[in-house]
Amino acid sequence: MKSKLNSILGRIDLKNKKNITILSLSITVLVLIIILIIKNVGIGIISHNGKFKIKKSEHNNIILEDYSNSYFSLKKPKGWVVDTIGDYIHYTIKVYDPNNPSYQFFFNLKTEGYNKSEDAKNWQKKYYPNNIFAKNPVIAEKTTEGFYKIFNELGPLNNTSSFKFPTLTDFTVAANLGKGMFGGDLLRATFKDSEGRECEGLFTAYVYDPGPYYVNENIISGKKIDIYFLNVYDSIFITTPKDELINYQEILNNIVASLEFTDTFINGFNSAQDAVMKNFQTIRSIGNQISDGIMDSWNKRNKSYDIMSQKQSDATLGYERVYDTKTNEIYKAYNGFTDDYNGKRYKSITDDMYLNKTSGYIER
Repeated sequence: MKSKLNSILGRIDLKNKKNITILSLSITVLVLIIILIIKNVGIGIISHNGKFKIKKSEHNNIILEDYSNSYFSLKKPKGWVVDTIGDYIHYTIKVYDPNNPSYQFFFNLKTEGYNKSEDAKNWQKKYYPNNIFAKNPVIAEKTTEGFYKIFNELGPLNNTSSFKFPTLTDFTVAANLGKGMFGGDLLRATFKDSEGRECEGLFTAYVYDPGPYYVNENIISGKKIDIYFLNVYDSIFITTPKDELINYQEILNNIVASLEFTDTFINGFNSAQDAVMKNFQTIRSIGNQISDGIMDSWNKRNKSYDIMSQKQSDATLGYERVYDTKTNEIYKAYNGFTDDYNGKRYKSITDDMYLNKTSGYIER
């Protein structure tokens, strides 16, 4: 009887050991699966049976956070930097991605002292060589485009250890989208940043001519030169690397729309503003005004430009675009993907889909 009991207990113990072993293996497999899921999701990569991988775009992971100081508040992408410079009427804000500053929102209320002509600047150099007007740039064409053509000259004159003006080299207008919110034009343009990378953006600024003040070129000459300086109000732009504006326009416009100035700033601004500022802007609601103007012009833009530009970009970089028929998400797939893929879920996009932002990349 005792022998039989020991035999039964042995079988039970062996069975328990087997169960424990199976349970341990199950837990190990489960942990490995969880680790793989976390790893893949964490870097935004989803594998499809080892045949191809979907990598989500960075703009899909952007989270807006609150930023404020004693003068203003806004929402900015987490990890982005906010720099400021200037007094109340010359206040300047730059919000940008430190890893690629071409993703940016730039806002300036007023700059002044621009020469109207080379003759005016030469006159200043001759008679007042140490005056700021002898150093300031010339806006030969009193237009928004004319101002941004010389924008790069602002940096060397105004940069500090804590604020650097953006670089807009080879500024070229792609389209004039109409009148800006506060005068001037709203332009879509391309340029090269400080690293020589091609970029694009939406730009506005109002070049104001307060009137003439004529002087003689010299004692002998009878030629008159207008030396009264120009002012530029509301220099505002949002930019991205080329062909990324479609993906980031909404994010950047959310930054613009969220801009609100504090009572402290408004009180200081109201006591310092000039007559032109009083006539064409309400500082408290300026963020919403700018945002509405950008959205309106963006929606009215020539969409064929975007379609052509996006196609050219894909051809250059070796992509073809497809969309997910279940989610309608658009992806940049490696060239040849549609030849390799035999399923029904991913299909080539139509031309109008080039106007939509992409969700990521399909890689081998």
